[in-house]
Amino acid sequence: MFDIGMWELLVVGIVALIVVGPQDLPKMFRTLGQITGRLRGMAREFQTTMNAAANETGLSDIQKDLRKATDFSKDLRNMSNPVSAAKSALKDAATSGLDGIDGGEEDGASAEQTPEPWKPAKGATRPKTVAPAPAADTTPAADSESTLEPVQTPRSGTSDT
Repeated sequence: MFDIGMWELLVVGIVALIVVGPQDLPKMFRTLGQITGRLRGMAREFQTTMNAAANETGLSDIQKDLRKATDFSKDLRNMSNPVSAAKSALKDAATSGLDGIDGGEEDGASAEQTPEPWKPAKGATRPKTVAPAPAADTTPAADSESTLEPVQTPRSGTSDT
């Protein structure tokens, strides 16, 4: 609370010895200690009263949620290790996906049944394989004329209107 070092305490002690005197100095320190103890007791009582009032209003739950939301240390650790980040993301997605499931039966089906593997319909046959068509020749014939028309681009600074 107070940033007082050893040298500062020594100076305060010497000044107190000179001002108060050696006979009354122990009495003064005793009184100062009693006052400090009373102040600490009052502060402790005030803090417990405020904590009890906060617990009654549900503020502690909000505080826990806020701390959980602002806990960046877990996110920083996951950013440095992409494998653990992926694992925790999958775990979070799996648990959040299961939150809405009540475990009851829907449409008379049991939740413990596994789906049947895919089977072709009765009477279905496999399609016949067709040989691929020969590749078309994409090179232009020597006797055909291929003409390219030049493209004109507008010059900057001139307008066509």
